[in-house]
Amino acid sequence: MGSYLKRYTLRPDSWLARLLKFLPHCYLPLLITTVLFVFLFLSQLVYTGVSYLFPRVRVVDWGTVEHGQWVDVLVLRTEAVLTAPFSGEARLLVEEGTRVRTGEAVAELVSAEAHSKLGADDRLALRTIAQRLYQIDQEVAQIDKDLAFLAAQKRNSAEKKAEEQFLTERKAELWAVRDQLLHNAEQVCANWRAYYHLVVADQPGIFSTKLDGGEGFDLLEHEPPKAPAARGLAGNRSFSPMVKKGEPWAKLIAEYNQTLVCQLPKDVNLEPPAEAVLLVNGKRFKLSFLATDYTNRRWYFTEHTLAPEFLARRNFSAYLIYSSVTGLRVPTPALAYKENTGWTVTTAVKGDKRSTGVEVVDMDEQWAIVEGLPLGTAVYYR
Repeated sequence: MGSYLKRYTLRPDSWLARLLKFLPHCYLPLLITTVLFVFLFLSQLVYTGVSYLFPRVRVVDWGTVEHGQWVDVLVLRTEAVLTAPFSGEARLLVEEGTRVRTGEAVAELVSAEAHSKLGADDRLALRTIAQRLYQIDQEVAQIDKDLAFLAAQKRNSAEKKAEEQFLTERKAELWAVRDQLLHNAEQVCANWRAYYHLVVADQPGIFSTKLDGGEGFDLLEHEPPKAPAARGLAGNRSFSPMVKKGEPWAKLIAEYNQTLVCQLPKDVNLEPPAEAVLLVNGKRFKLSFLATDYTNRRWYFTEHTLAPEFLARRNFSAYLIYSSVTGLRVPTPALAYKENTGWTVTTAVKGDKRSTGVEVVDMDEQWAIVEGLPLGTAVYYR
């Protein structure tokens, strides 16, 4: 019996037929891709061969090996929030973020009712009077303290009586000047304190209008660093000159230090350092360790610069360098380890290569701090 061969044909509308029609158009791109892949593969082989036959040379120099970790940072500061005594307009007398002294005027508030009544000259007069009244109140308060101190002393000498008399007369003079200033202010604007208010810094610090809602945070709160976002902390609000009675509109950052709460990831368990460095926007800030919580994943540090990088945001992510070692360094690939000899590197003495034992102090993926090699020694590695 004869054998029969079956003949199969492709339907023109089948998937395989459409693929075969499309292949001639892909020939050139596939050829270019194949040639490029072969070229890259051969280039890697050539690079590996050259590196093996001609090892690189590095001179032992001085350097630092650092170990760090990305952390979430929450900034805690001593901040006095300023509230408006009445609704109106705030006019700043200093720039945002200015470091101010005690007794320095930072802003003036003018009520909405008196906005059209008080001209520039009137505001200047009231500003001058209010500034002087503040100074008089501070001086009178100090005189009262001095009089109380003298009264507490048991001695009853002529010198004590003379000093008490001088302070009493000085206080009376100040009260007389104060009464005259109040009279002058009333001549400028009747009931002026209901329409005008001079904001004076009662302590040194940084004046800022960037309120973010986190001014009340303190170390007693056991919230994670990301909690402010969940509690309505949405970043610094832009300054608006219009203020409302009883609402906060600015703040005074007191003391020239702040606390940084650094939250480590859940899978990281490290020993807290005595000192650390925080990298923020390419800048390095030195931190002093303060405390840690019971989980050892929340570290508290003290920072003393109050740089603008910290004032811009309440919480952010940054790179924390918790360990660093400085010394003679070699490339990490130059190290070789054996059980019987320990760590060694390949060096050259008078042109002859030899294996030299070293003690590794610290290392990362790129560099290793070692002992046992003179500065300037040539080290070979692949």
